[in-house]
Amino acid sequence: MGVRVRIRVRSRRSDNSLDLVVLANSGAESIKPCLVVDEGIARRLGLWPTDNYKIYIVEEASGESEAFVLDDVVELELLGEEGKVLSSVVADLVIQPNLREPLITDITIDELGIQVISFSKGLWRHRGDPLHKVRKSATTL
Repeated sequence: MGVRVRIRVRSRRSDNSLDLVVLANSGAESIKPCLVVDEGIARRLGLWPTDNYKIYIVEEASGESEAFVLDDVVELELLGEEGKVLSSVVADLVIQPNLREPLITDITIDELGIQVISFSKGLWRHRGDPLHKVRKSATTL
């Protein structure tokens, strides 16, 4: 099942924002907070195409792929019930063509305060939640 959370993505270069459901992928490692999206989401944020990016080769379980990294161009807000902002972080936007589902990386999960209870059951809590509070994985918008 996996853990999916609702986030609001705000472009720091335009007035555009989007609410997304993203996969909390602890296997996606990064040195800075990152939101990984396809080209379509980057366009909707008004951030793609651009000449201001770095190209990286991303190592995946099944091989390697190319990724375009835009440094510190988005703010991510973790959303709870009824759109309440639980936490936020400035992040890089990583564009991977043909990506099937937007995701956040290990450090992004930590910075947003997401504490996974069960990946297989899609259960999590926020670091500010009482210990008895258990949140369920978000469904698509």
